Amino acid sequence: MRIHQLQIQAFGPFARTEVINFDELAEAGLFLLDGPTGAGKSSILDAICYALYGSLPGNRTGSRQIRSDHAAPGAEPQVICELSIGDRRFEVTRSPAWMRPSKRGKNKTTEQKAASHLREWVGGAWEELSTRNDEVGQILGGLLGLDRDQFTKVVMLPQGGFADFLRAKAKDREDLLANLFDTSDYAAIEEEFAARLSAERKLTESLEAELSASENVIRHDATGFLAEHEQVDVTQSVEASDSILGVEEEFSAYEQRLGVCVQRYTGVAENAKNTLNTARELVKQLEERVRVFDLLTQLKVKEELHEQRHPGAVDAAARLEKDAKAASVRAYLAQLKSAEELLEAAEQEFTAAQVRLKEEQDFGLVNSEGSLSKLAQLVKDHEAELTIATSALQEEQGRAQLAKDLEAATTDLKVKAERENSAQDKLAKLREERSSLETGDTDQQRADATVQELKTGQLNVQTQLEQAKNRDKLEGTVAKAEQLYAAQALTVVEAEKALLALQRTQLEQSALRLAAALEVGSACMVCGATEHPSPARADAEAQLIDDEQIEQLNSTVTRERALLTQVGNQREAAATKLEAASQAAAGGSVEELQVQLETVAEKLKTAEHHSAAVTALNKKIDHLRTVVEKESSAHAQLVIEVAAADTAVKTLEAKLEELDQKLQALCGEHESLDKKVASLQERAASFTLGHRALHRYREAAKSALEAQERWDDERMNAGFADAAAFAEAVLADEARSELRALVQEDIERAGAIASLRSSTDYQRGVDLAAQGVGTPSEEDLGQASDSLSAADAGYDRARRLQVQAQSQLQRHNSSVRQLENQRAEAGPKIEAYRRLRALAEVIRGGGENLYKMTLSTYVLAARLEEVAVAATERLKVMSGDRYSLHHDDSKQGNSKSGLGLTVLDAWTGRYRETQTLSGGETFMASLSLALGLADVISHHSGAVDMQTLFVDEGFGSLDAETLEQVMTALENLRAGGRTIGLVSHVAEMKQRITNRVSVVKTQNGSSIQRELKPLIAL
Repeated sequence: MRIHQLQIQAFGPFARTEVINFDELAEAGLFLLDGPTGAGKSSILDAICYALYGSLPGNRTGSRQIRSDHAAPGAEPQVICELSIGDRRFEVTRSPAWMRPSKRGKNKTTEQKAASHLREWVGGAWEELSTRNDEVGQILGGLLGLDRDQFTKVVMLPQGGFADFLRAKAKDREDLLANLFDTSDYAAIEEEFAARLSAERKLTESLEAELSASENVIRHDATGFLAEHEQVDVTQSVEASDSILGVEEEFSAYEQRLGVCVQRYTGVAENAKNTLNTARELVKQLEERVRVFDLLTQLKVKEELHEQRHPGAVDAAARLEKDAKAASVRAYLAQLKSAEELLEAAEQEFTAAQVRLKEEQDFGLVNSEGSLSKLAQLVKDHEAELTIATSALQEEQGRAQLAKDLEAATTDLKVKAERENSAQDKLAKLREERSSLETGDTDQQRADATVQELKTGQLNVQTQLEQAKNRDKLEGTVAKAEQLYAAQALTVVEAEKALLALQRTQLEQSALRLAAALEVGSACMVCGATEHPSPARADAEAQLIDDEQIEQLNSTVTRERALLTQVGNQREAAATKLEAASQAAAGGSVEELQVQLETVAEKLKTAEHHSAAVTALNKKIDHLRTVVEKESSAHAQLVIEVAAADTAVKTLEAKLEELDQKLQALCGEHESLDKKVASLQERAASFTLGHRALHRYREAAKSALEAQERWDDERMNAGFADAAAFAEAVLADEARSELRALVQEDIERAGAIASLRSSTDYQRGVDLAAQGVGTPSEEDLGQASDSLSAADAGYDRARRLQVQAQSQLQRHNSSVRQLENQRAEAGPKIEAYRRLRALAEVIRGGGENLYKMTLSTYVLAARLEEVAVAATERLKVMSGDRYSLHHDDSKQGNSKSGLGLTVLDAWTGRYRETQTLSGGETFMASLSLALGLADVISHHSGAVDMQTLFVDEGFGSLDAETLEQVMTALENLRAGGRTIGLVSHVAEMKQRITNRVSVVKTQNGSSIQRELKPLIAL
């Protein structure tokens, strides 16, 4: 991403419109953004952030105090930023919400909503992309690959926060890292594990409680039953051993003891059952003797009664048989009576019809088939004639409407004919006007091509003119750089000569230094003698040269050489830019290109006017063409409508004439069609009435004859010679019921007697009587019943105890199996909870996690290690390969580890705490961290290459040599065409960086001043 230009209006401290051309600032690579505290340096960075994301950075997010309080009342706050992302160029315009003056609003103001516009340079013109506030930020943020917070950390590097981060203790560094990196996903994982662990813990505790409860239920149920039903000696011996058994052995012991109870109660139940069977057999025998002798007594009574009443039943059966035959033919007699009644009614209707037809129509009605056929034909003829007359009457009623329709159709034809003539005249005029316009110049493509060609030429000339201006400016820059390089080369030569002379003098003074070290009696370090008769002596005015003087002069030579290298690099950079500008200017002078640009602009203006005229003419012709087509279609439709209206008039005239002729023919001898219809209706009704009466009379007579014949046949077949015999056989309902009861009783008695004689009890009774055995006494029956009751109660009690013992044993075994199933189902869940608990402990820094790091801390530690590696690349350059930053994950007592940061001092080979760094060293380390963080965030977010960076404050803490190293590191950042903006109010920075943007603070608001000079360190 590269920022080309920023325009600010009524924004923050800036009351008026201020423009910063970053392309001009980018020529030197480094530029300074300076100004006093509170002037508005940070507001420029705020404006860039607001333009891209629609909000201010840091703790100013959401602030509504964006508009300048110094601005004029009607001035709209606005930020316009032109930038490139990759090979695409955009212009974003943002205006925050503000209270604009209004005559109607409250307090004479009204709120103007926030507005945004995003355009892209496509094909030589700006193309609108979006006007939605949120969508503009989403588009740009997506292309950059950074959100707002990441952008402010990558592009705008604030030093204060990184100095705090550098000096922080390991336990405090986590919060600072969390502000730089988003670990919300990993924190969510920690929360998810904690939530899952809590849920699984509750589930496990519930499962364990259920298992314990199931064990207690089994134990209580078994011991309760055994305490009541088990023998004392067995209970004591088993209970004494329960205390040393496990749960499985304990439940197995319960099963054995319950089995003993079941066996004991089973034996008792078998004995009681045998006693009960014996008592039942005795009672059964006594009951059988009572039953069979009662049966013999009942049989004797029934046989005597049957012998007395059987003859009457036989007579009753004969009478019921005759009544049944009479009932089978009774329906035919009823049909005969019904047919005779219908015949009588039909005869009366026929007589009345004869009289009416004779009086009204002079028609003699007789009972014959010919008379019936004649009446049917008369009815048919009159109904057909009546239908025709009725239909004609309806047509006669619609004649008036038909006449009105004819009159309306005639008027409509006249109106449509007039409209068709008018439309034809209008169409002719429009066609004539279109033909006249088409004789002009309508070649829109040629006009647009001319405009586009001139625009391209104008853009080329503008580019050449800008490059020519840049070329002329760079020529002076290159000349001055050559002079500075020559002067600096001379300075280096002089310094090297001085160093060489000083070293030669020091060498010449070697004998003097050795002589000064000689002591009487001590051996000479050259010859070993202990006597020194003639040591070398210096002149009185001579000064000895020591190593410190040599080192100082050597440092001076090194510094001057480095400065020579820097000046040489700047000279080469200026020469390269001059060559590129000269090639782009194509040899033209500024004056020539200015004239050429004015000429092209005039031609372009003329071509644009001509193109606009052609466009207007084509639009007018297209409009007329559309109108002509529309009017032609309307005229054609009118022609069709006139033809249709003429056809409708002719059709209605023919229908009216045809209807008049038809009505006149239908009236005939009647005065009117109404009277003819009434006459036909009256005659048709009379003939219809006579036909229906004759038809009914003949049908009724036929039905009566058939019913009489059918009654006679069916009565004779049933055995009744005449009606009197039939009437005598018919029984009254009460008598019929009495006779049926006698027959039924006789049948039932005979059946009962036969059933008793065929039963085994009858045969048993006969056999017992033959053996001399009689009916048992009441005393015998009572004793047998008492014995059975006692045996039954004993068996029931024994059986109940047996069932209880078996049920208890089954319930115990079933409960044990259910417990085993519960354990089988709960086992994996409990084991899974234990594994989850161990993993959750590790994630939150406990358990087997020896470093006591949470998952979020672990991720931050990995990011910190990457940042330390990236920062070390810059720190080594700034510190002359002395310092490097290293991530430290060593354990610190019981505290969390993994977020330590140490400095390796190459001079001592030892690691140092970051708190031991001096102020300047802290700044270098902080700046390195900031730049390293920018690289790491860009790498992990997939952001585009950031070619425009801003570095905020901190340079005042550096000495001259360290500042030089820092500037060298920043120079390296310019590789690949980066532009670095340094935000500072330190006076020394103004001397080092002369290409700068100064923010001037006044009582009426701040303003921006620009000073563009080559970046040459003096």
